[in-house]
Amino acid sequence: MTDFLLLFIMGLAGGLLAGLIGIGGGVMYILVLPYLLIGMGFPEQEIVQYTIANSIFGTMFAALSGNIALIKRGEFYWREVAAIGVFGTISSIMVLHFVVNTPNYDKELFNYIVIALMIFIAIRTLQQSSRSSGEGDQKKVPIMSLGFIGIGAGSVSALSGLGGGTAIIPILNSGLKMSMHKAKAISLGVIFITAFSLSIFNLLESPMINFMNQNTGYIVWPLALMISLGVVIGSPLGVILARRLSNKLISYIFVLFVLVVIADKALQLI
Repeated sequence: MTDFLLLFIMGLAGGLLAGLIGIGGGVMYILVLPYLLIGMGFPEQEIVQYTIANSIFGTMFAALSGNIALIKRGEFYWREVAAIGVFGTISSIMVLHFVVNTPNYDKELFNYIVIALMIFIAIRTLQQSSRSSGEGDQKKVPIMSLGFIGIGAGSVSALSGLGGGTAIIPILNSGLKMSMHKAKAISLGVIFITAFSLSIFNLLESPMINFMNQNTGYIVWPLALMISLGVVIGSPLGVILARRLSNKLISYIFVLFVLVVIADKALQLI
């Protein structure tokens, strides 16, 4: 019962972060899921694959809930989301198949990649918090540019389970001078498309061992469903809070979570 409560709280926090920051709730999921999966008896040699699969599943619901709120507000950018999403889906499935869901992608390599991404995210978030939150250039971005962003976002999502916003938001905001609000909205839309595709792919995979009919492929239903329940509640609240809290405060809250993940993964490498 305690584990289910923890999963619900984790989903709630992940949903809030997804709505606030626009990068999905994977920061919370990749922190807690490995411990819960090992506690449930899943084989340690496939913990990375199970962690990424169930993190992406939870991220999918976080993004879906946030997107519903954005669509109701008339703030969903269909053209950009579709273009980045298509390329992101293709690249994420290829990386998942040829890199992640293989014996070579082990816990140590996963931790190194997560730490590198977390450091990058923390630096970018703190840099952004010190800038003006005013609107950027709203001109249309060429389809090919959106495609390259999708390739990067999809690869990041498959490798880490974090959601592609890690790549999408900095490129759109800093590189293409798009407003932060629009970049976050596009990020949530793309995350749903890539996470949905990856979740279908993971459902069809064949792990080494199936445990008491709790999993289909790499998706472990007791974990995934409890996370999703918390996410459905938390993500719309995060979208609302994002409009009420200062950019600097949101950044500090998020970086705190990021530092906890970095510390956890670093300790596992020692």
